[in-house]
Parts: sequence; C-alpha cells; structure tokens
Amino acid sequence: MTADIHALTGAYALDAIPEIERAAFERHLAECDACAQEVRELQATAARLGDAVSEVPPAELKARVLARIAEVRQLPPLQHGGSAPTRSRPVALRLTGIAAAVLLVVSVSLGALLLRNQQELDTQKSQSVAMVDLLSADDVRFVSGSTASGLNGTVVVSRSRGQVMLLAANMPPAPDGKTYQAWLMRDEGSPRSVGLLAPDDSGRASIVDSAGIGTANQVGVSIEAAGGSDVPHGPVVMAMALPD
Repeated sequence: MTADIHALTGAYALDAIPEIERAAFERHLAECDACAQEVRELQATAARLGDAVSEVPPAELKARVLARIAEVRQLPPLQHGGSAPTRSRPVALRLTGIAAAVLLVVSVSLGALLLRNQQELDTQKSQSVAMVDLLSADDVRFVSGSTASGLNGTVVVSRSRGQVMLLAANMPPAPDGKTYQAWLMRDEGSPRSVGLLAPDDSGRASIVDSAGIGTANQVGVSIEAAGGSDVPHGPVVMAMALPD
C-alpha cells in the first residue's frame, strides 16, 4: 500500500481507475473504514451534483447532434508495432475524479442551454466553474442532512478557499411573492446572504459562494420577500452546521 492509495477515493467513486489499481484499492477498502465511508459520501454527492446541473435538452438537440456526427472524421486504426499507450499515473489529488465528472456533466448541460439567453448561460458557466474549483480543494468537506418537513441538503465547504456550496432537494415552490434565500450564519454578528435559491420543477436547487466563510458555522435557508433581504426576516426552513 502506498501513500497515494488514499487519494483514489474520488476516482474509484466514479469508476475512473484502471482495473489493476481498482483491485488493489478494493482490498484497501476492506481494511480502511475511513476510505470506505468517503467513497460512499462521494458517490452520493456526485449523484446530487449531476442532478443539480442537469437540464432537459431541447427536442431539436438530438437532430443537431446526429447531423454533426456524420461530419466527424473517424480516427484510423492503430498500426501493429506502434507505440503502446502509456499507463496513466495514479490520481494525486483527492476528488480529481469528482471534478472531472462535474466538468462532463456541466458540458452536457451547457449543450442543452444553447437556446437560453446569454445572461443565463454566463451565470450557469460561472456556477459550474466554481463547483469544479471547490471540489478540487484538498480540504473539501461534505455534510448532508434532512428536515422534519422532508427538505434534503448537502453542504460542501473548503475553508482554505473560502468557498461553500449548498445542494438542496425536495424544496416546494416558494409562496407567492416570496423567495428562498441562503445565508452564512455565525454565533456572533449578522448573517451574510449567499444568494437566492430557485428550485426547479423537481424541487432541486444549488448555489455556490466564493466570498469567504470567515467565522460562519452554519448555512441556513429562509423564506424572504421577493428579491431577498439584507438580513433574514422570514422563517428559517433549513439550517446545517458547516463542516470543520
């Protein structure tokens, strides 16, 4: 067992390591409870990330893709005696596999966003880049929970980069004239707004903030007047402790 074997959790969670390394890592998983737990959390988080950025593609996208496929030149077969492909080195950073998966999901999602206006597209790109940056941090941490009313949430934090991401599910539409607003909360001082949450038709919403965490120890979601508030006035419908 090498020092790098613990760094394979992200790649293994996404089925992105060669068979030889997979066999060695599975033997390691049987003996390392910490890595086994991390793999389970990463698989669950990757699934939520895919849901968070997924979009239903427009009907005409399939026709455009099929038309373009006919124009793509195939690569020639490898010649006998040619140089063999080099074996990729082990993954050196935790969660590199997760970041690559998010990039793939985001790329597909952006293809479905081609018919949206440029402002919406720029916002989606910015959020996607922030997600990947956060997930590549060495000190990234995850925590998940649910409320008595059925709301589910996952918080992803990198304190070294001052970034936090909230993934929410099972959120009903906000009441008329109201909106969901996310906050970074602390024991002393006023909460800081992270931004507004707009759940989709499936009740999913996500937001990434890179403005710094400071002394915040909780993420909260409240119901505020349309357009949001400077400080929370409405009921807090979800609150989760930030990972250390």
